[in-house]
Formats: sequence, C-alpha cells, structure tokens
Amino acid sequence: MSTHFQSDFNKAERLREVYCVEDFADRHGLDEKQRRDLLKLFGQFATLQELLTNSRIPREHR
Repeated sequence: MSTHFQSDFNKAERLREVYCVEDFADRHGLDEKQRRDLLKLFGQFATLQELLTNSRIPREHR
C-alpha cells in the first residue's frame, strides 16, 4: 500500500524549528565572525530559515 507524501509541508515545518545559534555554527563550520554576527542579530536562538538565510555555509570540496 502506498501513501501520498507532501514534501512541501514537511519542509515548511522544518524551517520553523528553533535552533541554538552556537550549535548551528559548529555543525555547519561557520567562522567566528559569522558566529558573532548571527548572535548579534538573533541572540541565542533562531529559526532554521533565519539561520540559513543569514549565513554563508562553506562548501565541501571533493
């Protein structure tokens, strides 16, 4: 039996989750300047959408 999966709904819900700014910076390899800027802008906590929109995540090279 198959079930319909609404991927847009789940993505929107995930973007509204609240994260610790310092944990996000550690997990995504942000430098100290970006970490300080995000902390100044949002404080200790922010939604995933806010963090992704306002940070530059370094690419991993192959």
